Amino acid sequence: MPDRPSISAVIGLPPEDTVRAFEARDELRTTVRWSEMWHDDHARGFTVAKVAKLDLLATIRGSLDDVIRNGGTFEQWQANILPELQKAGWWGMVRDRDLTGTDDAVFVGPRRLRTIYDTNLRMSRAAGRWKRIQELKGERPFLRYTAVMDARTRPQHRIWHGTILPVDDPWWDTHFPPCGWYCRCTVRQLSQRDLDRHGWSVTKPPEEGPPRLFYRAGVAKPEAVPAGISPGFGYNPGKASMRAVADKAIQSIEAMAPLDIAAARSVLDDLVASDAFLETLTEPGAGFPVMVLDDRIRGLIEAEAHVVILSSDTYAKQLGATDRSAGHPELTVADYRRLPEIGAAPDLVFRSGDTRLILLKVADDRYLLANVKVTADRRELYLQSFRWARERDVQRLRNRDEEVVL
Repeated sequence: MPDRPSISAVIGLPPEDTVRAFEARDELRTTVRWSEMWHDDHARGFTVAKVAKLDLLATIRGSLDDVIRNGGTFEQWQANILPELQKAGWWGMVRDRDLTGTDDAVFVGPRRLRTIYDTNLRMSRAAGRWKRIQELKGERPFLRYTAVMDARTRPQHRIWHGTILPVDDPWWDTHFPPCGWYCRCTVRQLSQRDLDRHGWSVTKPPEEGPPRLFYRAGVAKPEAVPAGISPGFGYNPGKASMRAVADKAIQSIEAMAPLDIAAARSVLDDLVASDAFLETLTEPGAGFPVMVLDDRIRGLIEAEAHVVILSSDTYAKQLGATDRSAGHPELTVADYRRLPEIGAAPDLVFRSGDTRLILLKVADDRYLLANVKVTADRRELYLQSFRWARERDVQRLRNRDEEVVL
């Protein structure tokens, strides 16, 4: 039996959302230049530029994990990690391609350590904060950009100070702080009562100049970076972290299913019951696991995958946000949370061609109908649609498609 804690970094973390965001970054990536990893990549992988050895990278990651979990100052972290860096030879003026990935001399000192410490903690905290913002947005639907407003504040960030926009305004996709190296800006979440008390009102997104072009290492096409944002910071780490957690969940459950499908389904039940389920599906480009199919069912369409994924695009279509005629806004959250049960124990199964399955579950003299399709390479399964059906719909399926007796 597989060890269920193999997915503990997704669902078994302490309640601090900052820890969850950091733990989602379980892939170690060696890089020479910091820009080799870009935006969402940082939510999935951990890197320190010019650290070419995975064991040293793992040591640095472990030390930061301890700080994020248990607290500690930069000075305390530096004191703990410094002997390990000196032992590895990654300290002072380093001229060792095996260590740094480059023939150039690299100086490693307190300033570089400060950057590593500051950036990882700020981005992880921002990701954790975004999750809490999403949980509270029903009562506090606004965010106010808040700069420190001292001599060190960047001019553009000073202009943004006081901007108030709805939580889901797209401006926060690129301007959720930190917005640069050592950026001290933050956001304050507000209710309508807060606005009234301070005499504030919702603003328009600030007018900004043209973006600047930034050429990443090894990438021919330049990146457009918003004015006032440091290259590499023009994304929302909270949204990226939610997508990363969901991707990790899909991979972990898929690896677990061939070994112990009951354990995989138990983990899936926990995930679909969690807040992360619907939160992730509101993010563009995301997907979430909703079913684990056994060998009998997936074998009907020769699918290699066990896990059925519900994409955020399909979810938006279901809600009627992109296509009202194809939407099913009548479905409740409770209905969606029955998807794992439908995949595990359908009452009826129909095969439509060689790429599609229709799974039905009887509920209150009606049927919950889930349409599942396998990709052309048979490696992925997606939920195409989900709806309530009646007996006449089932009869049409019997007339049109192949009913499978399990």
